[in-house]
Amino acid sequence: MDVEEDQSRQMAIIEPLLLGIHDALYEAVATYNGDGYSDAVRAQHSDRAAACCIYDHAERALMDRFDGTPGVNFLDRRGLHLLNYRDQALIRVKKVNGLGQHANYQTLQQQDYDDEMPLLDLPEAAVRLYAGYQMDAAGAAIERVMIVRQIGKDVIWTAQVTATEAQAAWVDITPERIPDTGRTDFEAARARRGR
Repeated sequence: MDVEEDQSRQMAIIEPLLLGIHDALYEAVATYNGDGYSDAVRAQHSDRAAACCIYDHAERALMDRFDGTPGVNFLDRRGLHLLNYRDQALIRVKKVNGLGQHANYQTLQQQDYDDEMPLLDLPEAAVRLYAGYQMDAAGAAIERVMIVRQIGKDVIWTAQVTATEAQAAWVDITPERIPDTGRTDFEAARARRGR
């Protein structure tokens, strides 16, 4: 896979969604940090609980923003909540670190999503992406919004999304790799799981 070509192609596909995704993630964090939650309640939340609240707010904000948008529909497959764009891209919201990696319990369904394995009722041709948000060190604000292409545990590429009131832009922020190191052997990983 030519990484730069893949990134350019996938980002071009979802370009009409970038501003809405960016703004929905910022709105979700603002809602969580707003008057709806007191400081005392937020102090009781673990990192996981805070991420779950932000995720729920982001999902609602995305639905509100893209309701009625041609080509957009929302899928819920056994708790796997996705924005489907024209059966070409599936987008899942996740809290990520500075490298674009998400951390969550790796269910078989999550592993299959990351490995781009067929999943019930999901368009097979659609690339699987993450709309990631990286929080600042204090966990109080978004440091950056990213679109992440991950296969298995390997982040293939990462694009930082920035926005003005009228438009969004992106820039490649994929971490440099050590020369001559290969990517993960996903066929071997699947073989270990009996695939």
